[in-house]
Amino acid sequence: MDEKELNICIKKYKNNGDTFYFEKIYRHFLSKIYRYIFLKILDKETAEDLTSEVFIRVYKNLNKVNLNAITIKIWIYKIAKNLLTDHFRSSQNKQNVKSLDGYLEGDKELETIGSMLVDQRENFSNGNQFKNEKLISALNGLPETQREIIFLRYVEGMDFKSISLILNKSEIALRALKFRALENIKGKLINQVLG
Repeated sequence: MDEKELNICIKKYKNNGDTFYFEKIYRHFLSKIYRYIFLKILDKETAEDLTSEVFIRVYKNLNKVNLNAITIKIWIYKIAKNLLTDHFRSSQNKQNVKSLDGYLEGDKELETIGSMLVDQRENFSNGNQFKNEKLISALNGLPETQREIIFLRYVEGMDFKSISLILNKSEIALRALKFRALENIKGKLINQVLG
């Protein structure tokens, strides 16, 4: 579904309450939100439950907010992020987040890791599981904020502007987080090989 069609669905659902249009919105975002949640918790059942809760909240609140095709994506991801935060708090699975600096400019090894992540996104989008277990293991070893930026940037393919709206961080801070996360992944992959 393109932006124009998504805008039409949002408008018609808000004007008429026609669930046919909500279902189109739901189908458009379902696999993306499920993937976002699943890759953070790696538990199918919990990911399905949290994804359902995201769309229950979207359904209950969509008429109350003024959104278009661009802002609805950010709004839905924020709902998912907040539910994940609540889930981790209730599970007491919080991880420490460190202040990070640095930029990714011209580092071929880090660009290769980014490409590997994009390749994994394509596998998952086609209904396949991630094939590079070492890469997934390295990702899961990252602090929560670093994992989040990597998932949104590479797995979801979002730009820094959208990510900054979801995570409430500046684009510069996000670039620094991405750089540090890729450096950490690189180090973990090297350790696995030399292991």
